[in-house]
Amino acid sequence: MAPLWLKSLPWSTIVSNAPLIVDGAKKLASLVKSKSTAEAMPPAGDAVIGDAQSEIAALRARVRQLEQEQKQAAEALREVAESHGQMAQALESLRKRTRLNLCVAWICLVGVATLLLWITFTR
Repeated sequence: MAPLWLKSLPWSTIVSNAPLIVDGAKKLASLVKSKSTAEAMPPAGDAVIGDAQSEIAALRARVRQLEQEQKQAAEALREVAESHGQMAQALESLRKRTRLNLCVAWICLVGVATLLLWITFTR
């Protein structure tokens, strides 16, 4: 049995907005890939000495590490959005199949009822 919160989700809204979510994730991933903070930082100058230079180098390394983590997070978000889009397409396909099966079941039910009535009244 599905959890109660799962039943209360607006699935039609989620499915209809899936392409927008995928596009947004792709834009975010491309934005993160194209942006580099390390390029914007000024190079270490000769006026900075000793501990200040090592501190700046440590900060640059930390910024590079954070950029890498941000790129990985954006990539993971893009992958999740793409899988969500694929799941939404599969859900839509299953919904169409269910409607078709329901129609076939109704036709079969009407056919069986008609057959039973025909058998009953022809005797």
